Amino acid sequence: MNLFKLREIIINSPIDDWHNVTVGPYFTDAPDIDNDTVEQHSELMVYRHDIDLTIQHGLRARGFDRVIDSQALWPDAHFPDSTAYVEFVDVFWRGVLVDREEVVRVDGGRASIPLGKKTALNYVSGQPHPKKYEFEYSATTWQAALARLVDGDRDWADYTKQAGIVIKTHDDSSVVHL
Repeated sequence: MNLFKLREIIINSPIDDWHNVTVGPYFTDAPDIDNDTVEQHSELMVYRHDIDLTIQHGLRARGFDRVIDSQALWPDAHFPDSTAYVEFVDVFWRGVLVDREEVVRVDGGRASIPLGKKTALNYVSGQPHPKKYEFEYSATTWQAALARLVDGDRDWADYTKQAGIVIKTHDDSSVVHL
């Protein structure tokens, strides 16, 4: 197994290919030295066709502690509940962490969408032209696939569209519209 094959399996897998283990512990605790506590993911997903492949999510993403409102990430997104938080999605192969992305739980936790990246479109020589920055919010198909699985393939596409996130293919040269 290599990382490219592993990602391909996850990207192409329907939600029914995954078994959810919703009650922990999962034995992958993370110490939080700032608060002298231990944290862990809240959910474990096991790939039914090869149990060596697992995904865990729900662990607070360090570095995003101050994100509590979706408009802090996407100013034009207006969800019914603006509460948002960023969590890690960790991919394990044979119990070893092999990949990590962040998803954002939005609308008070009703949906998970990819964090992706924010790119200034009108940045010229250190100044925005015109006077206000315009941004593109994008995510790769890999990031979108993880958000889709974590969300249970329910509302992630609608929420991703509401946030103005464009899903780009692997090479980022073409765009997939939701």
